[in-house]
Amino acid sequence: MEDLEPSGPKHVGPFDVLGVLGQGGMGRVLLAAGPDGRLVAVKQVLAHFADDESFRARFRREVAASRKVSGAYTAAVIDADADAPTPWLASVFVPGPSVGAVVEQAGVLSEDVVRRLAAGLASALAEIHRAGLVHRDLKPANVLLAEDGVRVIDLGIARATEPEAEGDTGLTRTGWVVGSPSYMSPEQAEGKPLTPASDVFSLGSVLVMAATGRSPFTGSSTLRTLYDVVHAEPDLSAVPAGLREIVASCLAKDPAARPSPARLRELIGPVAPAGRQWPSAVYGMIAAQRADIDRLLDGHGPAEPLEPTAPAPVPEPAPEPRKGPATADTEEPPPSDPRIPPVPTAPPVAPEDARPRSPWRRPRRIAALAAAGVLLVAGTGVALYVRDRVTAPLAYTTVPSCNVAHKELPLVGELSAFDTWSETAERAQSGCNWEGRRNSASPAAQVRWDLTLGGEATANAGTQRERFRLEAAGQREAPRLGFGTEAYWGSPTTDWNCVLSVREGNLSVWVGLSAKPYAKGDCETKAKEVARAALKSATR
Repeated sequence: MEDLEPSGPKHVGPFDVLGVLGQGGMGRVLLAAGPDGRLVAVKQVLAHFADDESFRARFRREVAASRKVSGAYTAAVIDADADAPTPWLASVFVPGPSVGAVVEQAGVLSEDVVRRLAAGLASALAEIHRAGLVHRDLKPANVLLAEDGVRVIDLGIARATEPEAEGDTGLTRTGWVVGSPSYMSPEQAEGKPLTPASDVFSLGSVLVMAATGRSPFTGSSTLRTLYDVVHAEPDLSAVPAGLREIVASCLAKDPAARPSPARLRELIGPVAPAGRQWPSAVYGMIAAQRADIDRLLDGHGPAEPLEPTAPAPVPEPAPEPRKGPATADTEEPPPSDPRIPPVPTAPPVAPEDARPRSPWRRPRRIAALAAAGVLLVAGTGVALYVRDRVTAPLAYTTVPSCNVAHKELPLVGELSAFDTWSETAERAQSGCNWEGRRNSASPAAQVRWDLTLGGEATANAGTQRERFRLEAAGQREAPRLGFGTEAYWGSPTTDWNCVLSVREGNLSVWVGLSAKPYAKGDCETKAKEVARAALKSATR
């Protein structure tokens, strides 16, 4: 969570930018206000997507299709511009915690609440599929429990990144599977074409998590999880008996054997109307979100430290959920979980007269949202539940081999003998050397990948952040690269004229160039180009 940099956009379309909420695999998310004062979340895509005309065309089609989905079940798109220098999409703000956040804080949901959730998700998917879309990333973090029912978010952008036909200039690569492994369908895990039935499989996995506290497919590593999704039968013994048959039908390995959303609604049966759709804990979380947003905009948020603090400690993997089901008669939300780390403190604020101010800005930082666990929806692209423990940062799953990297990185020298590969349940690393070509503009180079695995996305990113910041101590910051979460320039050595390290989520890349053909500025330009490609070459 950061204040807007002096060089950052003050406006995106008709929206007045208030701050930067975060960055994900497709771009960054800005908190903004419309001319009528409405808060919105604006997603701006990354520069390398903006440079791809085929992406813009697919982005335009997906935005148009997303507008057809009823706002009763999604975060409605307010505005978008696929032709802007940096394409963007704005959507409404939806108060409400995600299913994952509710289970984390209040415990698993009771059978009647899971049944209501299933009915809402079936209705939402029916609307999404009617608009000609496949969600492709239905998971607990993308399902909100709003006051009036279910909202499905993060819709459409993932599909926009995939080529529509063979030969289309697309953004996916061999071995790159879009989605979240624990909630993928078998055909998605295998990289096959997807149909609406894929979303139904993911719906079944979400229901299992809501009822038991864990996905039916959570292996010791990402590769194991994907294998289980494709080949293993899930253990549904902890799912309430009244829901077990419904869930099992959704989790059929054969897409043709899964029920359609309409058929699923029939299997679920009628759901009793209720003024309060969810347990009291959910409404407590919604009230806290609104109160903290009000304090933020009114300038009465919690005081801000003057000095940055060290990164928050990364929690140990959580044990099996220990709380009982959350039901509609729960009186108060339980106390906060002591395993949830505090929110990292943002860097000091620049003097007020050094930062351009919009008429919407207040003295308190956007970090106040993080303290509240506020959920902001970036339309068809992203949902940020902006507390460190609940946020789902970009998650990489595999580092590339040197043969893959050699095809995808802008380095034309020959690969040398150095080729390392190491993978455990907790960490994967690889490294490659390129021999420079004499009397050419091709530098000698070394590129390394370091990936944290084995835990939740937030915990993995936190572990990688600690490693990265230890390495970055005393080095020169590399701000405003246009990609990555954080970066630094390493000190030149006898082997490398320029060194750049970049972290994005749970992955760090290190680039060293022996750039004899280059002046310093040219060397750094090439290092940035290589680092960007190195991040893209890893599998998400």
